[in-house]
Amino acid sequence: MESIKEGDKVQILCEAKLETGELCYKNNTENLIEIVVGEGKFFPAIEKVLQDMAEGESKVVTLEPEDAFGPHMDDLVIKVPKTVFKPEVPLEVGSRIKIDVPTGKSFVGTIVAMDEQTFTLDLNHQLAGKRLVVNVTVVSIAEQVKR
Repeated sequence: MESIKEGDKVQILCEAKLETGELCYKNNTENLIEIVVGEGKFFPAIEKVLQDMAEGESKVVTLEPEDAFGPHMDDLVIKVPKTVFKPEVPLEVGSRIKIDVPTGKSFVGTIVAMDEQTFTLDLNHQLAGKRLVVNVTVVSIAEQVKR
């Protein structure tokens, strides 16, 4: 059986958990992830692990924060006046909200604290700063580069 090389298009199953065992992501055969190995559009550490794997093979890889969603950046934790939000929208610590800024960009953040006047909003990705344990299974090698 041929092993995966850089440039091959593969379909994979992924299950990502925090070190605590909490499930973060899991796909199934109905929504396989399709990537071209070495193209750099997926987590590079996983693309590297895929090389030399074969169809049906599974491996577990631990992704450090810098190999996954990056470090947690303190400058992305901001205070926002409560007046920015419509009063009819119930908001509490843990709520995920979208903020549109005048430049036309949108940001999604998590409310991590609140007082009478403001919300403290964390704009980091929810998995920023977290180490992930990922189980990768090669379902198929959809297309191989000519060797």
